[in-house]
Formats: sequence, C-alpha cells, structure tokens
Amino acid sequence: MSLSRRSFLTIPAAVGLAGCAGSRPLRVAVVWSGDELRRFLRVVKDSPYPVTVYSAGDNIAALLRGPSGEVTPDVAVIPRLGLLYDPEIRRRISPLTPIRRQPEFWRDLASPVPGQVLGAWFKIAHKSLVWHRDGEGLARPPTLDAWASRTLSIGAADGWVLTDWFENVLLARSPSTYSKLFSHGESSPELWATGEVRQALEQLATIWQQGVTAERGRRALTLQFHDSILDVFTYRTAEVVAAPDFAWPVIARYHAAGVRAAHFRFPANGGAAPPLVVGGDVAVAMSGGTADAFDFVHWLTSPRPPGGDRSDTQEAWAAEGGFLAPYIDASISPPALRGAARDLAGVRTGQYDLSDRLTGPLAGGDGRGLWRILTELFIAVTIDRTRPATAAGTAADDLVSAGSRGSR
Repeated sequence: MSLSRRSFLTIPAAVGLAGCAGSRPLRVAVVWSGDELRRFLRVVKDSPYPVTVYSAGDNIAALLRGPSGEVTPDVAVIPRLGLLYDPEIRRRISPLTPIRRQPEFWRDLASPVPGQVLGAWFKIAHKSLVWHRDGEGLARPPTLDAWASRTLSIGAADGWVLTDWFENVLLARSPSTYSKLFSHGESSPELWATGEVRQALEQLATIWQQGVTAERGRRALTLQFHDSILDVFTYRTAEVVAAPDFAWPVIARYHAAGVRAAHFRFPANGGAAPPLVVGGDVAVAMSGGTADAFDFVHWLTSPRPPGGDRSDTQEAWAAEGGFLAPYIDASISPPALRGAARDLAGVRTGQYDLSDRLTGPLAGGDGRGLWRILTELFIAVTIDRTRPATAAGTAADDLVSAGSRGSR
C-alpha cells in the first residue's frame, strides 16, 4: 500500500459491536502501511468500540499538532517516543487514568512528566540483535574491539538502520553518555562534543569500513531494510546483518533452502554488559476525544484471559514473529525470538532508541538530523575510504553544530 508523505488516508477498520449503536467511531491514527497495517486492522476488528483507522505515515507529527479538531484523532499509536516529549503534542495528550500496569521500565518511558503516564505500549522492539546463518562457524565476538572483519549487509537507504548501529556502539562503550544524551541531548549540545561520542563514532566507522567494500557501500545507499535481510538469508552475499526482532518474518518467508537463522546480542565493550536498545509504538488518548478513547487504549494494550475476544489476533501475530509486547508471554513467540522477548519483558537497564527520542534538528527523518550525519559518515568510510578517525571527527563536529541550532 502506497502512502503519501503529504497526506493521510482513511481506512474503515471495524464496525461497532452491540451496544454501541449511534456512537461516533473512534478515530485512531497510526503510521503503518502494508502488512503491519493489515495486522492492526485485524486486531481492532475485535474492538468493543466502533473504530476508524487513519494511516498517517510520516505525517503523524503534523497530524497531532494540527489546528483542526476535525481531523485530530481520539487515539494515536505513536512510533517515536520523542513525540511524547514534544511540548505542543504533549499538551494535547490526556494522561491515562487509571494507570495501566505495564512493566516499570516501559511505564517510566511513557512518563515525560513525573507522576503522569501519557501512554501504554502496544508494540515493542529489540534493536540489539545481530543475525547470521546458523552452522557456518561464525563465532560471536566477545567484545566490540574483537569484532572481526565480516561482510556486512546494511540497508542504509533506511536511515534508522544506521542510527541503530550508532546507538548500540555508543551504549556499549558509555551507558552514562547515552543516558545524558537521551535526557539532555537537545538542551546541552556540548554533550555531543565529548570524547565518548567521538570514540564511538570512530569505532563504528572502523567496523563499517572493514565490513563494507566501496561497491557494497554504493549499493547499500539504495538498499532498504527488507532487502538487507535477503542478502544474508536468501542470496548469501553477506555474513551478518544487524536488525531488530522484526527481521524474523522476512527471514522465515524468504530464506534459502537449508538456511537456518541465528542471532546474538550486539557485543559488549570490555567487561560491561551487552547493550540493549529498544523501540516501540505507544498508544495515547488525545485531549478532546471521546470517553471511549481511554477504554480503547486500555483494551488495546492489555492481555486477554484465555478465550478473550482479542487473544487470537494478538497471539497469532506474535506467534509468527514481528510483534512483541509487554503483555504477551514470551513463549508465544517463535523459538528464535523467545530470548529477545524475555530480554524486553525483564528489561531494567536498557535504553530507548536515541534517534526516536530526539525532537529538534537531530531528530530522525529522511535526509535529516542524525540520519543525515550518519549517512555521510557511512559514505565517507565505505565509498570514499576516508580514515575512520577523520570521518568520525567530521561527524562529531556536525552533531555539535546541529545540536547547537536546536538549543537556541
């Protein structure tokens, strides 16, 4: 399904159940298209409320900020945590009451204002996995420094793939720096000038240069996430691909005959714990929406008892992979993902995706912010074969410059 970046389309999702006659359908805004949207429509088909789903694509931030109440949704499933921290959007979100009993780590993430939980997590993602073909003698690197030269598949056309790499390297090297940038990276641009950031950029640049030839680098710039998975598991032209848990449906559907998939956690730095970068989609009730909006958010983001009205659609999605949630038991996931699901269910010291937290000039987006700077770093070290230290220095300077514009 093709979605315009300048407009959003309306897709009727479900009719109301008995007892809802005459109610205006809840307007629910999401960003998904394709299979994810179709899956979501199946979930809300079982809703006890009449629902209309708006697929807003990349325009969801503009939709939530928009001045017209006629198109403001009652409920939004927000793909970037930074939108909860955006003052203009945050004041339009109604805090959840009563507070959903989601795990403390996830609940705290959705609380940019102390004492107020603005949303509940519908879908979460493990972003610290490195996938490879099983049984081919590929040893898990014990540390970042021991990351041997391997043929990497990188879907650099999707800038978030590059930011995931950077976030994992930075978190592995300096959790304290990552935490400071997460909390104050836009108000304190000097944090981007620290030695820890520069060292993480240099190590990232070194790994990319060792694992990607100039020819593969040029191809990577037009390679999307989906196709980067195929390079490892279908065409066998690369050895590893760093990819979240939602790579699994692509692997399961398109892997070559006889190929089995395995993964390991992104390597640690020295004796530290391996990094755990997480992402996800959080459901919120918008101010001015109907009273049913709160109940719908609670219904959408909570488990059902056996035989409940939604368990089949939720659990079927989880059983096929590509869907992890705080309220779904890890044992429901495919065997290859159960460890990742347990990581997220019990997370205590992980960190949310930094690029999805940012809201200023460094915020993620096609050709903008952190995405753009890391794309330029990738080009420098893979295609131009610039020394990693030199390319990393340029990238660090660009981060400080962009961050300074946002703090004015």
